Amino acid sequence: MRTFITFNTKDLIKNIKNLDFAYEIREKKNKLEVIKIYKNKRGRPFKITLPREIKICPEAVGLIVGEGYIGDRRFVFANSNERTISEVGYFLEQFKLPFYFYLELSMKDKSNNFINKSKTFWEAYLKIKLKRIRLRKEFNNITSHGTIHIGINNSLVAKLLKIIIKKSKDKIERSSSLSRDYLKGILAAEGNINIKKKTRCVYMIRISASKIEEREHYKRCLEKMGIKISCKDMPTISKQEAIKKKWKTEKGRAGAVIISRWDNFIKILQEGLLDLSRDKQQKFMNYFTNNKFTKQFLDFNGFIGKEFTMKQAKESFNLSGRALNRVLSFVKKGYISRRKLNENKFIYKLTNKYLKIYDILNSYQDNPIF
Repeated sequence: MRTFITFNTKDLIKNIKNLDFAYEIREKKNKLEVIKIYKNKRGRPFKITLPREIKICPEAVGLIVGEGYIGDRRFVFANSNERTISEVGYFLEQFKLPFYFYLELSMKDKSNNFINKSKTFWEAYLKIKLKRIRLRKEFNNITSHGTIHIGINNSLVAKLLKIIIKKSKDKIERSSSLSRDYLKGILAAEGNINIKKKTRCVYMIRISASKIEEREHYKRCLEKMGIKISCKDMPTISKQEAIKKKWKTEKGRAGAVIISRWDNFIKILQEGLLDLSRDKQQKFMNYFTNNKFTKQFLDFNGFIGKEFTMKQAKESFNLSGRALNRVLSFVKKGYISRRKLNENKFIYKLTNKYLKIYDILNSYQDNPIF
């Protein structure tokens, strides 16, 4: 069952302050008719019908925070993932206003066939006819079908969205369940999976955010989920600084929150925080199985459902005395329990905590994401 954050529309409108106009609200059945009244000058007549309550799921909040733009008169969200576009579209549907779509394609390394292929894909998925395609010849393509933009032109909705996002973020920070779903949207929008070239292992997941206050907000949500941030933030580098440092791109770089450590990666898997982005989930799983501790973890599968001794562990891993450290590290983390047989001998068994994580990792190995 999905969770939604619900707002009273009338209360939201009361939060909008302007010296030039006010909003008159008329109640009609389960709707509100909102009329813009100018105080001291003539203006263009404005009337809109809105629901009494506006609902937004935490995933949509995360997507909008990560890759949405809320201006004075319009809202736009852009992404290359069809599921994220659907999430934001589902939220916008309650306003009963026309959407506009346009497709953006990076063409530096692509033929003209990519235009038709991408256009056909999005038209079939969205069940629309795309009237506008923006071609960016200066950029290399990194998406399967380009980036789709979905938006609404309406000044009142834009104002309401700003309030909704701000109030939602405050609520999310105080709730672990809301933080979980919110972070799914944030990681789908602003998450990056970083791989070490030599070892082909996942060494960090970073969440891009230029402003320090945004990074602190993300960290509070992550901590609510039990994800501990041990690395310093990646600082924002301006275009001028990049040129001074003689970077190849000379475009600068947004700052980021850095998530490292195996236990944090497992927590991300357990909570399904990468579920909204199939491409990122695929990349993570393809390389996370190469991590040293992941391999060691999966090596214990021969002991599932039975007790074992340290001698048996040594024989299984062929690691001599190092098997002791491996077993004890898993005992310390709660993946293995131990029972004392006599003064010098213990018997070990894999715990339910191990089995739950093993099932998650094994499910990806049996059913790889392609």
